Amino acid sequence: MKPYWRSLLLSLVALGAAQAAKAARPFEDSPFGTVIAATGTQKSDAPDANRLALLSGGYDALLVRVHLIRHARTSVVIQTFIWTNDEVGRLMMYELVEAARRGVKVRIIADHLVSEHDPATIAFLATVHPNLEIKHYRPTASRMKPTLPQKLLAGLASFHGVNQRMHNKVMIVDGAVLITGGRNIENTYYDHSTGLNFRDRDVLAVGPVVHRAVESFEEFWHYRYSVASRDLADVAAAVAQGRFRRYATRADYDFGGYFGALDGEADDAALIGARFVARLQPVKRVAFVSDEPGKSRGFFSATARLTRELSRAVAGARQSIVIQTPYLVLSPAARELFRRVREQHPGLRIRVSSNSFASTDNLFAYSANYRLRTRYVSDLHLEVHEFKPRPADLLALFPQYPVVAARAEKRIAARQQTALPTLCVHAKSLVVDDRVAFVGSYNLDPRSENLNTEAGLLVEDEAFATELRSEIERDLRPENSWVIGRRSLPLHLETVNGMLGGLLSLSPVDVWPVQNTSSFELKDGATAVSPFDPAFHEHYREVGPFPGAEGLLSTKEILTRLYKAVGTPLTPIL
Repeated sequence: MKPYWRSLLLSLVALGAAQAAKAARPFEDSPFGTVIAATGTQKSDAPDANRLALLSGGYDALLVRVHLIRHARTSVVIQTFIWTNDEVGRLMMYELVEAARRGVKVRIIADHLVSEHDPATIAFLATVHPNLEIKHYRPTASRMKPTLPQKLLAGLASFHGVNQRMHNKVMIVDGAVLITGGRNIENTYYDHSTGLNFRDRDVLAVGPVVHRAVESFEEFWHYRYSVASRDLADVAAAVAQGRFRRYATRADYDFGGYFGALDGEADDAALIGARFVARLQPVKRVAFVSDEPGKSRGFFSATARLTRELSRAVAGARQSIVIQTPYLVLSPAARELFRRVREQHPGLRIRVSSNSFASTDNLFAYSANYRLRTRYVSDLHLEVHEFKPRPADLLALFPQYPVVAARAEKRIAARQQTALPTLCVHAKSLVVDDRVAFVGSYNLDPRSENLNTEAGLLVEDEAFATELRSEIERDLRPENSWVIGRRSLPLHLETVNGMLGGLLSLSPVDVWPVQNTSSFELKDGATAVSPFDPAFHEHYREVGPFPGAEGLLSTKEILTRLYKAVGTPLTPIL
């Protein structure tokens, strides 16, 4: 189909979905109904056409999803990189099955790489109701659970096909309400994990911007590598044999004692109205931006939509850039962009919130950051703050911590785990000059830049940008993050050491053991200053390259140093 006709078809589908939702008077029995009615007749360029609210707490992010699904009347569509068959995953499964049985059309696209791989579970979902359909993005060997030889053969046949993933996170209800951001579907994203929990962020949106998200979903739904469950060989075999578990009652989903309070709160109109609807605020301009399915015909995309838009936003900075990203792995093109904008505006301040060694969930990505961070500080003047796994503001950022920690203590006593819950940055956000803001699925790494498809909201509104910056700045505070700064080496050897380390960081093997940068924490009674302030070392004490490590030369530290030494060739796909 020619691009013009395909675009026209997708627009008609999106328009039809929006009209159907309107005809059904979406959310008539929910507090969302009033605000949807107020924005539904607005033109897209009207000053109050779109209303947004940040969703930063994991518990609330799950609560509003459950409420929206329960009040859906025509459709629910979801895109996710990860769907895990744990308590949160089964809760979402249950709510969506119930919606389908009420007559709601439910469609889900899940990336295949690290989502649930059990053919029996997928067979149940593929047969539970005609209103529920699932597609899988780029399934390996046309199977839900491919064997290791099948995975290896697929990688040899198409390394790009195996590596190019759908990283979008989108939920749209009745064509009228959108949630997009960083959250997948798993306990860790909603403050329900007894181990690692993600400090994440979504945006809740109503208004004309939702229609563009619907169009994007349709693009992915009709993409040739989005494969229906029944077209996977092992799922089809399970369906034919009928040998799979049926979830006939709510109890069958086994929520493990979770969601007692949430179940009632999701139906509490006053609570939902106060916690979510009242926080929806009009913004001047907002665009839903998504990469096209497949991203590129070559191995790396040179024209990715979202990378292009974010690069344009960064290039327009004059005074301040504030970024939050789980992984800080800047490609040569990204480093050049930051270098150029700083040269044009020497007073520009660039602050980054990312994970520390102790909080990260990805040692490969952290090792690349560790290898490059002296260049980030010395060449690009980035102020990098690395999040602590148990920050001082833990209870404010993670109100569910006491409940989850109590569960963890029981598991520790039973020797099922070894430590209490921790936090890890997973939010992907950008604020430029308190004027432009972005929240979405885009990490500051080469995969998001050139390989994985990504999505999010690009917002031009001072109030929204200021609120987002304040949230990120809370995580930057000394009590919540360590700061990366220059070390004070003896005999003023910083210049020579920096030259040697910089040269070796470009080689395939980087074994230089000494770096010019390290982690620092604020001294008692001192005031916070920039790591580029001449008095920085008077205010901060060095805490070593791996604060929070479990003992000297732990396995985690050894692996990080090893990956740093030999991982340079893998940086483009980290």
